[in-house]
Amino acid sequence: MISILLATYNGEKYIKKSVDSILNQTFENFELLVGFNGTIDNSKQILNSYNDPRIKIFDYFDDKGKAKTLNKLLKKVNSEWICLQDDDDVWMKNKLEKQINFLKDHDVVGSYIKYIDEYNNIIGEPKLYSSDEDIKYYSLNGINQIANTTAIFKKTDAIEVNGWDENLDGIEDYDFWLKLIKKNKKFINIQEYMVFHRIHSNSNFNTKKYNLTKIL
Repeated sequence: MISILLATYNGEKYIKKSVDSILNQTFENFELLVGFNGTIDNSKQILNSYNDPRIKIFDYFDDKGKAKTLNKLLKKVNSEWICLQDDDDVWMKNKLEKQINFLKDHDVVGSYIKYIDEYNNIIGEPKLYSSDEDIKYYSLNGINQIANTTAIFKKTDAIEVNGWDENLDGIEDYDFWLKLIKKNKKFINIQEYMVFHRIHSNSNFNTKKYNLTKIL
């Protein structure tokens, strides 16, 4: 089984499309752990409308922060492997099925992605590399090579590096991969586009700036 962690804050605009892309996976043996943190919109009602036992909802009320919510959800995980999903990203339906074939020989399995806008238009893609050597080289030189919502990784590895830094919301994923690189975990990006990553005015992708040199 795979545990999928979804931390959300006021995600009503896109969360149904995000969750549907998970529930429609060709690989069906997973649990979806959804953590609400300070949500005041209708996203809770949207999630409660699903009748699927694989969905488990946790409401952390006003205890906000994506990294903080992920760390709480990590304690609820019931499987060996973990995936991450954002409330505005969309998975291809065969994402999990294709990636599990690489888990035997790798600790972190990502994929290529496309960027989409508010209207689902494809607006670009990042330059991501596939091999463990290239992923580590470019990540250690300031270019994150693992797109957060593509990745599958081990629960034990997440616990080993103490999860996500709660002072780095918006770039907690990059810091997380750097910590796993430091532990010499083996990475790969499969050379297929498995995720549509949404960029919009309210996303952390656009709104947060950090000193990458200091983090590195």
